[in-house]
Amino acid sequence: MIITFLLGALAGFAVPFAEPHVKRALEQVALKEIEVDTTEIDLLTLVLLLLVAALLTGGGNSLALLVGALVGVFGKRIVAAIQGKGGDA
Repeated sequence: MIITFLLGALAGFAVPFAEPHVKRALEQVALKEIEVDTTEIDLLTLVLLLLVAALLTGGGNSLALLVGALVGVFGKRIVAAIQGKGGDA
C-alpha cells in the first residue's frame, strides 16, 4: 500500500514535467483538429501517469494511489498552508 501511495505522489508531482511531452504527442496526433484546453492536458497527463502507476502496482489499492496523487499535485500548497505562507508555493 505504501508503494502505491508513493507512486501516486510521484505521478502527481511529475505532471508539470510530463505535460509538455503529452502536449507534443497530442499535437502530432490530433490537437490540430481537436481544441484542447491547457487544464485538460494537465488532467490527461495526470490520468496517464496514474494509469502507469496502477499498472506498476498491479491495480492494488486505488485509494492509496489517488491520495498519493492528491498529495503529489497539491503537496507544495499543503506544506505552505501548514507553514502559514499561503497557498501560492
